[in-house]
Amino acid sequence: MTESLDVATFTRISTSIEPEWLAQETLDMCQIQSVTMSEHEVCRHFASRLRALGLSVDEREVTPGRFNLYSRIVGVGDGPTLALNGHIDTVPIYNAWPPRRDGDRILGRGATDMKGGMAALLGAARALINSGTKLKGDLLLSAVVGHEEAIAKKDGPRAFVADLRSGRITADAILIAEGAQELWVMSMGSANFTIELNSDSGGAHTDNTPFGRNPIRFLGELIDRVHAKQRELDDGVSHPLAGHERIDLGIVQAGDLYNRTPTRCTVLGTRRWAPGKTVIDIQRELAELVAPIAAAGRLTPEIVIEQEREPFETSAEHPAVVATRRAAEHVMGSSPRLVGRRVVGDANIYANGAAIPAYYFGPMNDSLHSDHEWVSIKQITECARIYLGTAMGFCGVS
Repeated sequence: MTESLDVATFTRISTSIEPEWLAQETLDMCQIQSVTMSEHEVCRHFASRLRALGLSVDEREVTPGRFNLYSRIVGVGDGPTLALNGHIDTVPIYNAWPPRRDGDRILGRGATDMKGGMAALLGAARALINSGTKLKGDLLLSAVVGHEEAIAKKDGPRAFVADLRSGRITADAILIAEGAQELWVMSMGSANFTIELNSDSGGAHTDNTPFGRNPIRFLGELIDRVHAKQRELDDGVSHPLAGHERIDLGIVQAGDLYNRTPTRCTVLGTRRWAPGKTVIDIQRELAELVAPIAAAGRLTPEIVIEQEREPFETSAEHPAVVATRRAAEHVMGSSPRLVGRRVVGDANIYANGAAIPAYYFGPMNDSLHSDHEWVSIKQITECARIYLGTAMGFCGVS
């Protein structure tokens, strides 16, 4: 049950959160390159910032030199535990502008995704500690590696789940410092798929092969069938937060010579599905979609599904979500939107892997992954205050 927020106490503590301190923390992190698989320097930096707050740090090695970081502000023991969580790796630098400050903005790779959110997490903890306020439950501060690039296979988030399941760390709810200033409480499931249509007759000169027997013809039928499947989804049930399910293609490949029939035709795409289905249902769906086309073309189908994540949905009435909403109302003057997404994130992994409710609220904007990435200091400050209010409302104040 969410406790009522002591507005006077919350206001007194939250207004001690300093925008300039948060700006410098964000800029310091942005000046440390931390592309996935090369997070060692930012791990050391973030651990040092936690220790500077007087906290002990559990450095959980994921691979040599790469660590998840866990620190706990211990409560008096009779309240729930809130985990504030985020990732400290980034996408590659590409041509990103160099880290710097420009008025209300911190610029540079990782600014909005998600070093601004991680600075806000630190700011909330700093205000709580400096005020001498004691929570009833614990506040877990957690940073993970291996979020962004596929090469990591989400090793940091999956290690976080393993540690929750083993009892190395504990939490009753997970608030991820990512996304916009919205209560993002639901994401569809997602999987990347590869469909191959293989011919065992070998390549042949196209002049000697009726076009009706050319595997490319059946590749075209497969693309048409994917289009038809999307129309079916568009006519089907729409999730109230995330809309209709999707099936999309991103790569189509066939052939090795302009006048030779291909031995293999391949499509690669993404399937996103709503709660109520699982990846097993999606595997069956794709097999049923491909089977008649492959049979007609005397082709052997092969379907591979990768990077699958099941959907998650956390109730808007969960006490942690309610605590965040109440804190946001005090800080921002209005109630944040409740949203769902077709895109997936670490909450899909946490909610399904550890069976712990998870959701997002952060200072993120649409500049993520772009060469012109930035984050607002004002929004970082607001988020730090909202994280503080969430901890006070959900964990309780002694």
